[in-house]
Amino acid sequence: MTIMCNKILSVSLVLLFIVMRSESQISKNEMFMSTPKLIASNDYPVERHQVTTRDDYILQMHRIPAGRRSPRKTADQQSKGKNALLLIHGLFGSSGDFITMGRKKSLGYMLADAGFDVWLGNLRGNYYTGHRTLNRSDPRFWEFSFEEHGKYDAPAMIDKVLNVTGHQKIIYIGYSMGTTTFFTFMSSHPEYKSKIVSFIALAPAVYLDNVKPLATMFLKNMNIPDIMRSRGFISATFEPEFKKFLGTLCNFRNPKTDVCSSLINLVVGEDNEQTDPDVRYMLVARMEPASWRQIEHYGKIALTGEFTSWEDGLWGAVKPYNLSNVQVPVTLILGENDQLTERAQIMRLAEKLNRTTSVHLKSCIWPKFNHLDFNFAIDVDKLVNKPLIKHINVLFNKYAYN
Repeated sequence: MTIMCNKILSVSLVLLFIVMRSESQISKNEMFMSTPKLIASNDYPVERHQVTTRDDYILQMHRIPAGRRSPRKTADQQSKGKNALLLIHGLFGSSGDFITMGRKKSLGYMLADAGFDVWLGNLRGNYYTGHRTLNRSDPRFWEFSFEEHGKYDAPAMIDKVLNVTGHQKIIYIGYSMGTTTFFTFMSSHPEYKSKIVSFIALAPAVYLDNVKPLATMFLKNMNIPDIMRSRGFISATFEPEFKKFLGTLCNFRNPKTDVCSSLINLVVGEDNEQTDPDVRYMLVARMEPASWRQIEHYGKIALTGEFTSWEDGLWGAVKPYNLSNVQVPVTLILGENDQLTERAQIMRLAEKLNRTTSVHLKSCIWPKFNHLDFNFAIDVDKLVNKPLIKHINVLFNKYAYN
C-alpha cells in the first residue's frame, strides 16, 4: 500500500511539474504563433486593431479586453469601466514579448486578469507593421529610428486606444526602446500630457554612456551597418535559416561555457539564476526585424553622451531632445545588474526629469536583475509584475482625474 501511494505521489508530482512548466512560458508548438493566436490559445479574449500613422506606416495593435476567467461578452461589455494601458516593446521585439512567459507570469495576461484593458502595441519595422505604398524590400521602408517611433507611431497608437475605449487618458508602459520612444514622443508632442495618466519605464534607455566602447567598435572602427547595407542587407532582419543556425550554435543550457550566453551577458548583465535556457532559445526564434538606423541612433547617443535626435545623421550635430516637455508623472524601474541601462545613467535621467515632473524611482529587489529580466526572468511575476500592478492602481487613483 505504501509503495502504491509513493508511486501515485511520484506520478502526481511529475504531472504537476509538467503543468507548471507548460504554464510558465510558451511551448515549442507555440513558439512561432502570432500574438493574437497565442493569446487565444491561452483562453483570453483578443482583438486586432490597425492604425495608420501620419507618414503612412500601418501598425497592428493587439488588445486583451478582459481576463481569462471573465464572462465572454462583447469587447465593449468586457472593457467597460476598465482603465486602459498601452504596452510598447523593445528593440527586436513585438507585442508578443509581453505574453511569452505564459498565463501566470506574463505582464500582458496578469494585467488583464487584474482588471485592466490591455493594449499591446507594435512599432514600425516588426512583422506586424507595413506601409501604404512601400514594400518591406524597399530600402526607403527602413529609413527610420525611434525618432519616427516617437513622432508618429506613439501618438497614432495612443489616439487609437482613446478613440476605441472612449477614455480621456491612459497609462503608457514601455520596455527599453519602448521607453526611448516615449521620451522622444513627449519631446515633440508635449500637448499629449493631457492624454497620459502616467508613464512607466522598464529599463529606461536614454543615456547609454556605458555602451560607448561597444558603439565605437561597431560604428566607428568597423561601421557594421554600412558594410551590411553594401552587401544587400537593407535591415537587421534575421531570416529563419539564420535563427536555426543560432539555435544550433548556441548552447544556452551551459551558460558558463556557451559563447552566445557570454556575449548576451556582456551586453545585458549576467543572471544565470533567473535565466531559463528554453526562453533564450525562444527569444532567438521570435526575434523581430529592426532598421540599421535604430542601432545607429542608439550608437550616436552612446558616442555623444547625450539623448540626441537623428536630425543630422550619425555624425551630424548633437541636438538633445527636450526632456523638459515630459510633464506627466514618470516611474523609472531599474535592474541593479543591467549593463545596458545602468543605475548611474538612470539617476542622471531622474535628475533631469525631476525639474519638470514627479519621478518615482524603483529598483528590482533581485541583485543580479539584468536588462532581459524585465520580460523574461524565471520569477518575473514576483520580481516585477505583481509590485507593478499594485503601483499602477496607485497611479490611476492618484493621477487619473487630475
